[in-house]
Amino acid sequence: MPNIKNFHSIMFFFLFFLVWTTSCYANLIRDTELETKLEALIAPMLEEAEITPKVKVRVALNSSFNAFVTGDNTIYVHSGLLLDAETLEEVVGVLAHELGHIASGHVARKAESINKASNITMLSTILATAAAIGGSGDIAASVLVGGSDRAARQFYYSSRTNEAVADEWALKILDKLEISTNGMARMMQRLSQENALPESHQSEYYLTHPGTKQRLAVYEDHLQHSGLKNAQMSDADYAGFRRIVAKLSAYQARPQLTIQALTGEALTIDERYKRAIAFFRYGDLTSAMQDIQILLSEEPENPYFYELAGETAFADRNLTSAIIYFDAAFEKSNQAPLIGLRLGRILLATGTAENYKRAAKILRIAVIGEPEWSFVRREYAIALGKTGDIARASWQLAEAAFLSGDLQQASSQLSRALAQKDLTAELKKQLLDLKFLIETKKSREKK
Repeated sequence: MPNIKNFHSIMFFFLFFLVWTTSCYANLIRDTELETKLEALIAPMLEEAEITPKVKVRVALNSSFNAFVTGDNTIYVHSGLLLDAETLEEVVGVLAHELGHIASGHVARKAESINKASNITMLSTILATAAAIGGSGDIAASVLVGGSDRAARQFYYSSRTNEAVADEWALKILDKLEISTNGMARMMQRLSQENALPESHQSEYYLTHPGTKQRLAVYEDHLQHSGLKNAQMSDADYAGFRRIVAKLSAYQARPQLTIQALTGEALTIDERYKRAIAFFRYGDLTSAMQDIQILLSEEPENPYFYELAGETAFADRNLTSAIIYFDAAFEKSNQAPLIGLRLGRILLATGTAENYKRAAKILRIAVIGEPEWSFVRREYAIALGKTGDIARASWQLAEAAFLSGDLQQASSQLSRALAQKDLTAELKKQLLDLKFLIETKKSREKK
């Protein structure tokens, strides 16, 4: 049985891991390792195509096979696509296709669909989180699939023309990078077989990316002339992909089943990582930390092993060790904002003035890296308030409220900030800029 005293700490972690977002998708995973490795896969495409705006990749915890893009240059990938893909080239092909939509300007034309999807509230996130913590990964996945179905369908029904253009762009960029499209063709072959199935049994990718049979013909014809049919991506790329697949499967599967399947000590690093996460989820923190220590001895510069060690120590109420591990994770990840956010929150939990100051500095870095996430700004505001910097704390609360659409609260906090004495010229400018944005938005809403 899991250790019940650790339940609330582990629950806290899962609510952090499964972030509720109203901007696009309810079942969003925010994890530095997943995002970094997926964004590394599209980096060569961005460079080759000379696309200068930053394109982000985010993962939604959803067992269906799907991917889509939004107007803020973000590619969303379902965990099901990563877990069910037969090859890395298949995933890269999907990413290239979605990037093709961005490069071809299709996303801006879907703004109305995006807005409709963003207004859908999905209670399934909380239900799935509770199921996952209880070890019912299968139940969690089914809840997530059911809860997200309406939003996914409303979000991105692409026209056949747009799909053809995105495919053409993807084929060209993959050829330039000498990446085989064979994986994508095989995926299309599997999806094309769904045409005869009832709609309820068809994958979301098939429903939201029409013209699959025609697209398959294009890919197969391209393969005959490309000379890259058997080309594979590098061993390093595959190693990184296997690592994130192991991590995702550890969080999506029932932890008991993972632990039972991975017995003994003759495990690969990926298998041990997977088991350590399963032990953590199950509440067996001692076993989790034993596996993590072996992982750290194998890869002492891996920031994500330190991150997991920090989470495990925090769940075990060992704040000192949690801070040490998260300090290492933060530095070894080049001060990743999400890891900084977690470190800052743990520093606040210590209740000491010295750590409040450290938390404020680190959470400022997190805000710079995640400027559109209101939650990060609220945590930064808490740290500023605890150090006595009321003006900046009120400013950050005003920014957070504005991002959340609460204009009344934003105005209230802004007035509080402006009422403080000895405001610096820089801070006053920031406050006045925000005041202009709030008043402009209020004016628009009245029309």
